Amino acid sequence: MKNLLDIQQDVRRLEKSIQELTADVGHIHSDIENIRNSSEGMDLDFSEIEILAGQLKFGKHPLGKLRDDRVCQVYLEMLLNLVRLDPDAEEGAIIKRLVFIQWLRIQSQTDWSFEDLYKACFKTDKKLYLEFSELIPKNYREYFLADALIVANISGTANVTLYEYIADVVTILGLSSAEVKLIAMISKIALSQRVEGVKREERIMLLKKLRSFSHYLNGSMAEDLLSETRVIAVNFPDGSVVDFKWKVKQSQKVECGDVIATYKKEKRKRGYTFEKQYETKEIKAPVSGTIFQFRNNKTDYGVISHEKDTKDAIKSWIKTLG
Repeated sequence: MKNLLDIQQDVRRLEKSIQELTADVGHIHSDIENIRNSSEGMDLDFSEIEILAGQLKFGKHPLGKLRDDRVCQVYLEMLLNLVRLDPDAEEGAIIKRLVFIQWLRIQSQTDWSFEDLYKACFKTDKKLYLEFSELIPKNYREYFLADALIVANISGTANVTLYEYIADVVTILGLSSAEVKLIAMISKIALSQRVEGVKREERIMLLKKLRSFSHYLNGSMAEDLLSETRVIAVNFPDGSVVDFKWKVKQSQKVECGDVIATYKKEKRKRGYTFEKQYETKEIKAPVSGTIFQFRNNKTDYGVISHEKDTKDAIKSWIKTLG
């Protein structure tokens, strides 16, 4: 399985390809020829592939909500072209890719059998690309990119030709380089089922896609994403400071550097005096986000996290820290 650095390098290659391409569908001609020239005679056990597809544990894919057989058919054919563009891949890699696409076919509830779809992809021409760009709903373009990257990387043996094909399709669909980066991270997490190694800023971006990609980002991964965005800004046990006051409200959005609370601290004594002197100290937000305020175990806490987080979830998280 590729690590995050590998997939980021793949994305950079993809971005470079996108920059070098125009929206001219003519750029896809060589891809079509490669598909047509690939071997059509591979012996496949489609019933076995269907059994294996039934064992995948992803959630319900949005293809099941389309209720448009032609769109689903074209969507799946475009993914099957990725398999045909890598005919020299190891048999295990080919099977993994086909199993995943079969799982998508089952999710889509299309009337077409997987075998018929597989045979149809050998008849791919430029008209299919044009039809795909016209038929696919806007909100399904990111889904397709995620699925294409999963197919390409599912065995860790993706070649340059696959990325060139994906870049061609991304150009037609009009996805930006920022969208490509984000969807690449989602495909990586879907494959590894882990969120380790993702920066806080990237996690915040991923959380914005949590609902759209819930079929790949399950509940436990959502909690992992949230927990790594949490930053403890205030942690004052009773008696540790004097006159502690909040300067922001519960669940208020704050920017890095905003004053979120104040307290008083005793000054160092200078000379001979018995009177205590205090100075006011400000606590500034170390990061941007939503502030969650609460008390736990006789301690005032202020945790900055994502707006989708909850105070109860954060309190439970604090307890795990000991």
